[in-house]
Amino acid sequence: MSDDDVKDAKDPKKAKANAKKKKRDDEEPAWDRAKANVRTIGGAVLLAVFIRIVLFEAFEIDGPSMEPTLLNGDRVVVAKMLYGLFLPKTHEAVLTWGEPELGDVVIVHSPYDDVDIVKRVMGVPGDTVQQREDGFYRNGELVPRREVGPCKEEEQLEDPYSDMDECTVYEETIAGRTFRISDSGHGERVGPPVTVPEGHIYVRGDHRDRSNDSTNPHIGAVPIERVKGRALFIYLSCEDEPGGVNFCDSARWHRFFAGVR
Repeated sequence: MSDDDVKDAKDPKKAKANAKKKKRDDEEPAWDRAKANVRTIGGAVLLAVFIRIVLFEAFEIDGPSMEPTLLNGDRVVVAKMLYGLFLPKTHEAVLTWGEPELGDVVIVHSPYDDVDIVKRVMGVPGDTVQQREDGFYRNGELVPRREVGPCKEEEQLEDPYSDMDECTVYEETIAGRTFRISDSGHGERVGPPVTVPEGHIYVRGDHRDRSNDSTNPHIGAVPIERVKGRALFIYLSCEDEPGGVNFCDSARWHRFFAGVR
């Protein structure tokens, strides 16, 4: 027994005080650990919120309007930081600092039906664009395209409204960027030439027969403030069965992590 223990045994009050001090010393590390855990969890939550609001967001493709580039059931990662800052539950950027380029696949908020839609940029401020029966024109010139083959030979067979015997897949090239579109040549969206105003973009779906885009006069050219981001890559692709209850009824494994062209 040490001299201090002997002294404590002789002095009950001092022994009691020392016991309390020892208990506090034991409790302080536990409290410090708890505070550190709270700070770590709080930091992780704030980081997740920052990423969700400012940097990246997941978006699910619903419908055939971007076939064959994007299919119904594809999930894509969208870069939000490229064009502006959106606050939660808002559909117009509170601050903008960039503009999409020709050929970009972007998420925009439709001013007509109040939903987010995915489309391709086919016109930028100052361009005069027009959909004709033989293709899409920009500044008086037909956007170059090359026939690839019938749609029924492609993966995109999900649209019941397309006549697959007439639908054709083409490769189009705009501003040096090449991508695939599908078109039956029915010309439902043929219209007069339109000049894209400053601060706007003109968007089209890659499935030219079945796309609610800028050719719809109720949508028209879309303000930059409504461009929510650019699609980067597919992180998940599911061919869900009608009435399916599973998270992913049939995975398209070969599409996972494919870049969006």
